[in-house]
This record gives sequence, C-alpha cells and structure tokens, in this order.
Amino acid sequence: MNLLVRTLGGALILLILLAITYFGHMSLAVGFTIFSLIAIKEITKAFENIDVKVPKMLLYVCDLLIMVLTINSNPDAFNLAIIFSVIAILIYMLFNKNRTLNDIFASIFIIMYVPTLMGSIIKIADISYVWSLYITAWGSDTFAYLTGSLIGKNKIKSIAHISPNKTLEGSIGGIIGALILNIIYVKYAPLNINLTYVIIFSIIGAILSQLGDLVASYIKRKTGIKDFGNLIPGHGGIMDRFDSMVFIAPIFYLLSVL
Repeated sequence: MNLLVRTLGGALILLILLAITYFGHMSLAVGFTIFSLIAIKEITKAFENIDVKVPKMLLYVCDLLIMVLTINSNPDAFNLAIIFSVIAILIYMLFNKNRTLNDIFASIFIIMYVPTLMGSIIKIADISYVWSLYITAWGSDTFAYLTGSLIGKNKIKSIAHISPNKTLEGSIGGIIGALILNIIYVKYAPLNINLTYVIIFSIIGAILSQLGDLVASYIKRKTGIKDFGNLIPGHGGIMDRFDSMVFIAPIFYLLSVL
C-alpha cells in the first residue's frame, strides 16, 4: 500500500510539473508561484519547531513580488524585488520588538531559499533548458540512489551527521547518470549549444543537486521533522520534492543566457 501511494503521489506531481512546463513560461510561472507559497508555509512551520517565528504574511507578499517580477524580461526587476524584500524584512523587524535576530536571519534565508531559487527556474530563457534541469535533478537523484544501493561501500564521513547512508559511489553514479542523460537529451532537443557546455553544466548541476538535497536534509534534522509536509502522498511536501531542483536553477538560468 505504501508503495502504491508513493507511486501515485509521484505520478501526480510529475504530471502537474510536465503540464505547467509544456504549456510555456506563463503556466510555468503560475505553477512555481503556487509551489513557492506552499514551500514558504512548509519552511516557516518547520522553523516554529525550534522557536523561530517569522512574519508569514510579509514573506508571502515578498514571495509574490519576486515571483511575479521573474516574468519581466528586465533582469533588474527580479534583482530589485529580492533587494526590496530583504529591506522590507529589516524594516519590519525594527518596529517589532518581539522578533529576535534569529527571526530576522531566518526570514532573509527563506526569501533567498524559496522565491529567489524557484524564480530562477522561471527566468530560464528557453523551456528546453528547463527540461534539462529536470533531467539533471531527477537523473542525479535516481542514479545516485541506484548506484549507492548496488555498489555503495564508502560512506561520505563528512556528511554522516546529515545523511549517514550517502556513499561516494552513489554520488559519482548520480553525476555520471545525469551527464549521460543530458548528452542524450541535447542530441534530440532543439538546443544550439556546445557539447562542452553540456558536460560542464551537467557535472556542476549534478553536484549542486546532491548538495541541495543535503541542505534540505540539514534543515529537517535541525528542526526535528521527517518531511516538510504531506501534500504529496508518499513523498512529503513541495520542498521534499523540489529541494534539488531549486538548488541548480541558477546554474541552468546561466546556461540558458550564455
């Protein structure tokens, strides 16, 4: 039953993601704006477990500002939205004596972690590169898991306090898997890009994808939760599914504008 629920949950979020991407930038923007609002709710709830209280409504407003301005073709609009959001948080904290320094830092972190990274997906110039982003994130995750399960022996001791089962073989397998999938993808996709760029960005993207997963795991361990939420049956919350993807978004935005 658990496997069935997990499979159906995974198929549902995959179907939604494929649909909003297939129909272009506007549907992608709407979809990820909704995802970002849910993600902020998940993370603020997690932080409450360690007595960190952030101004939720202000964060929602800042999130909407940043995500809406990602659609603007002028990159300065996106950057200014982030800057003004940080300023708004700092000003808010000045007039609320009940907020602590940890609350301020957590609020700024959420703005940088959620809408800034998710917004980078929308900023990607060509949808074809968004598909490459998905391939890198999912490919790295899938091949890392399979390789680690089959031949993983050498645990990565430096991250054992975050993810004790991560192995060097699994990590390398994830990188190679993402690289191979991207090479196959660009062969048939309508992308006019040098193969050298594909190799470089696939490797960097796969490494960052794994680091993104570790960052999310670190937050969950420090806040004492197993999952960020239960929105997706068998998979947890939005950030449980998108942790790797959002972490590599800026890299693929850069690739798309080169």
